[in-house]
Amino acid sequence: MCTLTYLLNDNGYELFFNRDEQRSRLLAIPPKYYPISGAIYPVDPVGAGTWIAVSKKGLSLALLNNYQAPANNHDNVISRGQLILSLLQNQTSVIEQLETMDLKVFQPFQLCIFPEDLSIQKPKIHCVKWNGKQLIEVSVDGKADLPITSSSLDFIDVSQMRKYRFEQSVNGKESLSKQHNDFHFSTEKDGKYAVNMQRKDARTVSISHLSIKNHFAKESEIFFEYFDNVVQKSHTVLSPKEESIEFA
Repeated sequence: MCTLTYLLNDNGYELFFNRDEQRSRLLAIPPKYYPISGAIYPVDPVGAGTWIAVSKKGLSLALLNNYQAPANNHDNVISRGQLILSLLQNQTSVIEQLETMDLKVFQPFQLCIFPEDLSIQKPKIHCVKWNGKQLIEVSVDGKADLPITSSSLDFIDVSQMRKYRFEQSVNGKESLSKQHNDFHFSTEKDGKYAVNMQRKDARTVSISHLSIKNHFAKESEIFFEYFDNVVQKSHTVLSPKEESIEFA
């Protein structure tokens, strides 16, 4: 289960992402800048991959499970978290790479691609779903299609409840960035419906907030705030060459 929203600005965009996992899963390693891939991302120690990353140029990739597609029962399945790392290694466009990759080695997924020049003036993001047989592009058109949700449990009810919460929370009466952030920390009496989800078997383990400002003549200005929802600690990583900060 995961929840994604985004916000476009005049000179860039903001991305918000809640990662939900089983309580038994090992905690992820907080994000940092990896020079080899030229990107900032956290690492899942189980699959040695990641679910969210931003390149130093401002390209962001966010990965959600596609539980509604049949599971891949083959013996040679590779962790979905490896997909983003693989895509970051190549200068070819992400869509072109996906169209030529052998995706059958992955479980079904949904990948959202936020281009480095994304802004209000250039609002196109790409969202694709792999169902085990086909790669399908999914239309995402601003607030009307948000939040993007994945859930292994009661998908229709969960997605409808989160959409209702989003429409009530993000209304433009104050800072949209703050409203998005508050939405991602929001809870419900019945924990499985909450964006900040709490179930007996699973929970929201992290909440990520990426802010990218495009300067075009040089590399983007990046702010990656990662909140470890288990130990209740924030980690902030700035653009490469800047200092990383941690605060409780």
